[in-house]
Amino acid sequence: MLYTITNSGLQNGRPTQIGANTINIAFGTTHAFTLANFTTETTPVYSDPEDDALSLIKILTLPSTGTLQLNGIDVVLGQQITSGQISTGNFTYISAGDGNFTFQFDAADIGSNSLSGLSTGIITMSIAEAINLPPSVVGDNTFVLPYGESKTFTVADFTSGTTPAYVDPEGDPASLVKVLSLPTNGNLVFNGTNVIVGQEMTVAEIAAGYLVYVPDLGVTTLQNLSFDFSVADSGSGIHTE
Repeated sequence: MLYTITNSGLQNGRPTQIGANTINIAFGTTHAFTLANFTTETTPVYSDPEDDALSLIKILTLPSTGTLQLNGIDVVLGQQITSGQISTGNFTYISAGDGNFTFQFDAADIGSNSLSGLSTGIITMSIAEAINLPPSVVGDNTFVLPYGESKTFTVADFTSGTTPAYVDPEGDPASLVKVLSLPTNGNLVFNGTNVIVGQEMTVAEIAAGYLVYVPDLGVTTLQNLSFDFSVADSGSGIHTE
């Protein structure tokens, strides 16, 4: 009688552990994934019986907001992405909106090239809230006044009537005007009281005619007077000179 024993040899095992990771990115930006995003940065970390490195990931779900792309082309469900493609920065997430958006992945190792079959691989893209920016353009203005004449300012004098005209990145209207310096002669008067450096006033108050330049009648010669101001928008509340 003859017994034949066939030893198939040690089988290379698939990954035994893949984890979750939260990646923080700024609003409106694109994130290029790294291998660490799917291995050493996850909880728990990627683990393989033979310590084989990750060979590829498979996309099991897509984020509800934003887009996964490989080489500029939208990723589809079930698509496999190699470690080489991840390492070169060609696998990216293009954000849209703010909040937390997730996708699920599975991973295979280079030894067995078999997916783990685990459901614990989850990437959360945490998108920061949009930052409202201050006005990007605040211009100058010039007025010619006859001797002894006062000037009641309007909102347009600080926005649409300036050169260049007021511009805000988000299209927010102006909300505040701050006086940064005073004319050398005459007075800026707000609601009957002389304005001081650093004083703020709302555009509603200016629209109501509260801000007035009152000339010094004791000065009869031609003079060029100026004062500096800044404008804040309704969205950010930050002043731009």
